Amino acid sequence: MAVEIRLEQSKFKDKKGAGKWYARTVSTGVVTTEELADSIQENTSFSRGDVRGLVIALVDEISYRLREGETVALEGLGRFHLTVESEPVDNPEDFDIKTHVKNVKCRFVPTSTRNARTGKKNQNLAYGARVEWAEPEYEDEDDD
Repeated sequence: MAVEIRLEQSKFKDKKGAGKWYARTVSTGVVTTEELADSIQENTSFSRGDVRGLVIALVDEISYRLREGETVALEGLGRFHLTVESEPVDNPEDFDIKTHVKNVKCRFVPTSTRNARTGKKNQNLAYGARVEWAEPEYEDEDDD
């Protein structure tokens, strides 16, 4: 299987690439915790319940550590950290957390390695992925 793409026209009006066409990935589905647990169970000595419980405990612990202000680094996977979206103010003394902080988000930065020769970063999770065209979407035609 490969990563599927379609072309999509940029909707930004004030950007350098406005109106240009870009490749966008197309999801081929969603894999749930249950499905991951089933697959991992088949390839390890852990039971499905053990795997499911471990995944749930890992998610809970990551969430707790992020709320404590820590960055969570999982070797081979990447780093999670929280960021905030806020409205700008002209003077630091005018900033009010309750008024100006609009949202808290979790960011994920995948583990990557840098090619010593080219200096280019390669994301470990994407290494070896192939790219193919997605099947075209057809709209239902009304038969009158």
